[in-house]
Amino acid sequence: MPDQPQPNLTLRRLMREYGLTQEGLAEAVNDAEERRTGVPGNCTARHVRRWLKGEVSWPHLRTRVPLENVFGRPAGDLGFRAPVGRSPGVTVRATPTAPPQEPPVQRRQFILGLTGSLLTLPPLPESGRLGMSDVGRIQATGVKLHQIDDIHGGSHLSDIAGRYIAYVEDAAHRCTYGEKVQERLYKALGEMATSAGWFAFDAGQQGKALRWWDAGLRYALLGRDKLLQARIWSSMSHQAWQQGHGGEAVSIARAALEETRGRRDGQLSSLLHTRVAQGHAIQGEAGRCGRSLLRAEQEFDQEPGEPQRWLTFYNFGEVSATAALCFMDLRQYGKALDTSRLSLDIVESSPLRRNRLAAHVRLGRALAGAGELEEALAAGHHALTLLPDVRSPRISMRMRQLRDDLIERGVPGAVDFSERYEAVAT
Repeated sequence: MPDQPQPNLTLRRLMREYGLTQEGLAEAVNDAEERRTGVPGNCTARHVRRWLKGEVSWPHLRTRVPLENVFGRPAGDLGFRAPVGRSPGVTVRATPTAPPQEPPVQRRQFILGLTGSLLTLPPLPESGRLGMSDVGRIQATGVKLHQIDDIHGGSHLSDIAGRYIAYVEDAAHRCTYGEKVQERLYKALGEMATSAGWFAFDAGQQGKALRWWDAGLRYALLGRDKLLQARIWSSMSHQAWQQGHGGEAVSIARAALEETRGRRDGQLSSLLHTRVAQGHAIQGEAGRCGRSLLRAEQEFDQEPGEPQRWLTFYNFGEVSATAALCFMDLRQYGKALDTSRLSLDIVESSPLRRNRLAAHVRLGRALAGAGELEEALAAGHHALTLLPDVRSPRISMRMRQLRDDLIERGVPGAVDFSERYEAVAT
């Protein structure tokens, strides 16, 4: 009995990372084949579905070579299995009689000072034609930046993202592309501008954050992407709450809910309802805040839709974290303490160091508010062990608030904690 086909999970994962649908990957393969031979490829979404289902274990040369070019790796690393006797890492490439000239590319590298790692931006043509594979690489770079941000914070990333946006815009001005690529390119630039705004927000650069979000909204409109608009409005609502503008925070979040009615999944709905709750809390509207938090929990429990990469951070720990912040704004410190503990229990096992740092600082502030001062001091010391690996002025500000509160209350050991904080923070 022949073996049952095994789904190609590696290819599925890479498509998700590059933001490629089945149709998008087929177009990217055809673009790559046209660049390679001068003749458009004939790959279709049906080919991609067969690859994903495992019905094709080793693609035909005509599609295998451009597929390798799309992802920059051999077919063996894309989840395919070479026939017996052939190395999966080697592809025999046909050489056209008159190979076309490859367009010159711009190659840029940026050093990220926090991690000491080298981030190489994907090469983009200086002339010629942009394809879906180029857009996929742009989006993959945005994913890399967020992976760094999730672990270490965004303090150094806004300028990197901004320079990269200028780099992509320059390539777009020099090249040609079809309508589908244009729409995807607008979305990719909108996502990157949104990320640049978030990185600036985390670094405490609020005016800069707002300018990037405005740019992101323009690209989202050009790309007809309502969910990207909602993502930006979510961040703007959070910024309004942090700056003490509760009414504005509520209005922005409600606009996002209205514009995405019938389009969003439970995860995004939950996040937007927590933004509404924060706006009510800072205005002292406990009843409305409570109803919004309940709605956020109910929406979070709904069946999830198509996963969105930017929402990978949002779990029930984040719902509890926002509830804790709301209860602190309402001076309901017993509830703030309970939800802070719940959030920490969930976030503690997460690889997202910034979120773990934030959870310990939040717990310390809730403990201080509830009068549990010795335990608050212990939470502050625990947070300091995580601080060297994270650069988030936004969370550092919260830690300074905890430090100042403990000193003002004359907590034994608070001065030593303050000295340790200054030594670690600098």
